[in-house]
Amino acid sequence: MPPRLRRSVLHRAAGVAELRLPAPRIDQTAAQALCAAVDEIALDETLRVVIVRGAPGAFCLGVTDLGAWATQHDWVAAVGNLALPVIAAIDGDALAEGCELALACDLRLASPRARFALPQLVDGRLPRHGGTQRLPRLIGRSRALELLLSGRVVAAREAERLGLVSRLAPAGRLNTVVRREVASLCAKGPIALRLGKEAVGKGVDLTLEQGIRLEQDLYVLLQTTGDRAEGVRSFLQKRPPRFQGR
Repeated sequence: MPPRLRRSVLHRAAGVAELRLPAPRIDQTAAQALCAAVDEIALDETLRVVIVRGAPGAFCLGVTDLGAWATQHDWVAAVGNLALPVIAAIDGDALAEGCELALACDLRLASPRARFALPQLVDGRLPRHGGTQRLPRLIGRSRALELLLSGRVVAAREAERLGLVSRLAPAGRLNTVVRREVASLCAKGPIALRLGKEAVGKGVDLTLEQGIRLEQDLYVLLQTTGDRAEGVRSFLQKRPPRFQGR
């Protein structure tokens, strides 16, 4: 993997990691670079939030080919498995594997020019990066089946109405909306953010009783942290909390 490509994919500053897709379509080299960048993010305890941005002109149009490398370097799963909150900043088309990448993120903030589609069935193949599983969990079984079976392109406003997009930014304001969301998340306790994500992510596959037990276990775990004590102190002292992630 060219060192310059690896450096161009990952940018870190002030507790925020930004993953920038190197091209509209992902090839083996780009997939390796993204997986390596995710490994670095997972080891960096100073980070609070991750942003995923597409290449200029699109979010992601899929992959360049369907080689075995796609399972050896599962870049979508790598992003989806991050413990930190992950924001997809979608300014353009998110198609096929690109749509699956957006689905793997926790929040999808989109501009009016964003479009989404899972057209794999049209080509006689199936999504293989979680599209058939994440989409119905997000927008419901019936709507997900319609989009999957038709392969049609969904414009930004419909995507927001369906719940596929978390928030639709005004034209030309996507970066502003992303910055505000990042600032809001960074002001919260990083441990609480990670545990909240874990509770929702694991809880959807459990019964209600099991999910509530998981929530309670994570609540107890949070009480043992310094961040929780800082939250109480800041409330009593009527000042903003200074969370340390410990």
